[in-house]
Amino acid sequence: MQDMLRELRVVLASVAPEVRYGEFTENTSLRDDIGLDSLQMMLFAVGVEDNFDIRFKGEPVIRTIGDIAEYIINYRKGVVISR
Repeated sequence: MQDMLRELRVVLASVAPEVRYGEFTENTSLRDDIGLDSLQMMLFAVGVEDNFDIRFKGEPVIRTIGDIAEYIINYRKGVVISR
């Protein structure tokens, strides 16, 4: 999981370099802790898709870094749950 968190941090830094954030854990909120706006969220999602070779399907509930990590893990297992 720590490797995935490091990769997600790199993706975030590449799409939103101006964003300042402290601790980066599974509980880090994309909006409240990091402060991503809608455009940055979209760019981050595209960066995650490209970096991890996945595609977000439906409307997944993604609020935290942990939500993204869980989605990636489940996607790789072939289990994708969206609302």
